[in-house]
Amino acid sequence: MKILLIGINSKYIHPAAGLFQIVANSRYPLSFSEYTIKDENENILAAMEKDDYDLIGFSVYIWNIEKVKELIKAYSKKTSFLLGGPEASHRHDLLYFDERIRYIIKNEGEEAFNQLLEYLQGKRKINAVSNLYYKENGKILYTYDEIPNLKKIRHDLSLNRDFKNRVLYLEGSRGCPFRCSYCLSSLDKKVRFFDYKKLKEEILFALKKETPTVKFLDRTFNVDQKKMREIISFIRDHDNGITTFQFEIVGDLLEEETIELLQTVRRGQIRFEIGVQSTNPVVTRAVRRNQNFRKLKENIFKIRKNIIIHLDLIAGLPYEDRASFIRTFNETFSIFPDELQFGFLKELQGTEISRTKERHGYCFSEKPPYEVIHNDYLSGADLEEFGVVEGALNKYYNSNAFPRTMGYLFQTKKLNPYDTFLKIGQYLGKNGLAGMQPDTVALKLYEALAEGGDEELLFIIKQDYLFKPIRPKIWWKRKITREERKKVYRKYLEKYPELNLDLLYRYAHLEKSGNKYFLVTYRPLVEYHLDLNEQI
Repeated sequence: MKILLIGINSKYIHPAAGLFQIVANSRYPLSFSEYTIKDENENILAAMEKDDYDLIGFSVYIWNIEKVKELIKAYSKKTSFLLGGPEASHRHDLLYFDERIRYIIKNEGEEAFNQLLEYLQGKRKINAVSNLYYKENGKILYTYDEIPNLKKIRHDLSLNRDFKNRVLYLEGSRGCPFRCSYCLSSLDKKVRFFDYKKLKEEILFALKKETPTVKFLDRTFNVDQKKMREIISFIRDHDNGITTFQFEIVGDLLEEETIELLQTVRRGQIRFEIGVQSTNPVVTRAVRRNQNFRKLKENIFKIRKNIIIHLDLIAGLPYEDRASFIRTFNETFSIFPDELQFGFLKELQGTEISRTKERHGYCFSEKPPYEVIHNDYLSGADLEEFGVVEGALNKYYNSNAFPRTMGYLFQTKKLNPYDTFLKIGQYLGKNGLAGMQPDTVALKLYEALAEGGDEELLFIIKQDYLFKPIRPKIWWKRKITREERKKVYRKYLEKYPELNLDLLYRYAHLEKSGNKYFLVTYRPLVEYHLDLNEQI
């Protein structure tokens, strides 16, 4: 048999982890190819049609389902298609999309794929193939559920190929103990663990390859904190100074022993993704996401010096109206995580949210990513406003391009975070956001917030803008005279003996606000501050 498996990734840096698992565990020869969502359909079709395949399989996700359907429709041969992946697992109606789509493998497919190939070779009956949807006499039938034995599942990390420029995915466990009503992971209730001896070998492999980012696919890495500490200790003790390991955890359940261990790792070595989703207890109870937000904050404050913290919110959950979401946003922002991301609730087939959507008046988009359009608690205008805030948040906070400015606005001046990002976002919307150069990004931030002029704000924005590896374009009129510069440089030389005049005049930039001076050198990139008590 000639078999081709295709993975269409959201970005090049994110490899087709599910596809790799099928390839690594296949007992039969096959070919596989990876593309991104931006690749031309014609190029993918050419690869599909260059040989007479007996079976072509796609790994299907929210982000590529429409492209997969386009490719299948445009494909000219009578080859049978196999679909797998999260989007196909709970969309068996896809079997009706095209008569050549013959099979869908639900959930974990390593063993089911081999069983299907045995059926196609006449070695097994179709009803003896696990986790399989198929068509018979125009009807969709399903065989039976089977969970693979993880002791028999192997990983082949070499399939990643480009270790310096792609994320490397590892697994310590499968399944999730929680029942969040919006999440597909809630359907896989039993947590199963891979062999940790093999996992440590995979970690060492990643470290040797100096992969910048290793992401664990575990849905809740701290479900067994003893096992978590074993892996964190191993990572800490084998640090290569380069690799960051990412984990999804439940932040309010961190044990004190785990926190003490996390306080010993190198900053940048570990990154936690924590789903806050909402700080409203009525909302979290409604989606079966019980959490102690106060405890979550306490735990984050204890580990934030060492651990990169990424927090997630979801807009559009049951009972979360506009006022409640704004409160959620502001309370979560007050933690000042390294990244704060909020997405919009998506209708994922098979979840409780999808099954009970009429209860809360949900209207979801019929096309991927199936985002909420409105419900009983939020209007379309509310969600559109949240999108404006999200755009400004990503550009000015999550980009980490303006850390001093963000600290000044929200820690020094204590502005309302939601109102501030809404104001920025609305200004950008009126004045154009797409394709802005870095100098325009900085200028628009000042214009959005500095009503009537704010010299201190401008001074701080300039510091963020100037402190970049490559000296940026200056978009403001410089006010420091040659004589003043000469006197100030003399003061800098007195305070910072490592400086010299050649460095200052050739590879430095000086700015001021009143008697406060900011100096940045570009060889090397270092910032220096000077505060004079009397006018020069």
